[in-house]
Amino acid sequence: MYIDYKITDPDTNEAETKELVKELCSFKLVNSITAPHYLLKSIKNTIDTKDISLSCVIDYPLGFSDLRTRLTAIESAIKIGIDMVDIVMPQNLAANRKYDKIREDIKNCLDICSNNNIEPRYILEYRVFDHHCLKKICEILDSFGIKKVFPSTGYFLDNLADNLIASSFLYQNSKDLEIICSANIWNNKHFELINKANIYGIRISYIEILRNFLSYNLK
Repeated sequence: MYIDYKITDPDTNEAETKELVKELCSFKLVNSITAPHYLLKSIKNTIDTKDISLSCVIDYPLGFSDLRTRLTAIESAIKIGIDMVDIVMPQNLAANRKYDKIREDIKNCLDICSNNNIEPRYILEYRVFDHHCLKKICEILDSFGIKKVFPSTGYFLDNLADNLIASSFLYQNSKDLEIICSANIWNNKHFELINKANIYGIRISYIEILRNFLSYNLK
């Protein structure tokens, strides 16, 4: 299972981040680390393996910035040497069904990523969009060849069952999206549901939960 570790707690300082990244590298099971721009250099200088990709969150958590601001953020992250960007879907555009504007946004972001060999991943917020909107967004993402998608930002409390239902809906209404569950999980019951759901991957934001999840799977 694909495992992404997200570091977005504003209380996490650079020294703590470096120690955290060292532990993540020691597990040899984490596939990617996602963080805001201000932590990227510290993380990149600490990662001691080529097996972990580094991603920067763009316009997190609400996706309210204008296109130029989003493009500038991507360009700035690329200069540091990232492998991926996690782009929050513009929630105001989706909520108002401005699909042409969404296509324009994705195309411009994708052009920068393609020119720099960077993989774009998209973050949705399934509770903001109805099923028709989600289905339309799946079609748009498919048309641009986007693969990895998160059903939610993880910024708000997120029920695992609801997130898995949204993950299933996204998968069923797309050609081959790779859905990464981003719900709040913390106990063995949640881990069992995750394993049974047969999803592509999960996103975890707390080291204690990652340790417990890995121990659960080893058992």
